Amino acid sequence: MNAYTEPNSAPEMLSREEAADLLQRYPHVTNAEARLVLAFLRNGRHLDVGLLTADRALKPQLDMFMDDHRKYLRLGFGEVSAVIAGIAALLGLFWFIWETIKPASVAV
Repeated sequence: MNAYTEPNSAPEMLSREEAADLLQRYPHVTNAEARLVLAFLRNGRHLDVGLLTADRALKPQLDMFMDDHRKYLRLGFGEVSAVIAGIAALLGLFWFIWETIKPASVAV
């Protein structure tokens, strides 16, 4: 039996080739196509995004796209907070390990 999907559900993720095609045509893309490229850049596989951004043939269009959509590509407060909390937890763990295994002070 097929699962029910909402008619207005999130669009499927672009492949790297599809995103490259849309970027090659930029700025002559629709708003819906630009949203698909934004979704690919923010949520796509890291390898695919890296390969796309390393393509020298797309560099002028990609730079223009990123300048035009800068506010949508920024990190959100939640993302920044999660990174800071993760770093603080890691430093706390290192401190705890150091305190439990460090050699006793030598009294002179």
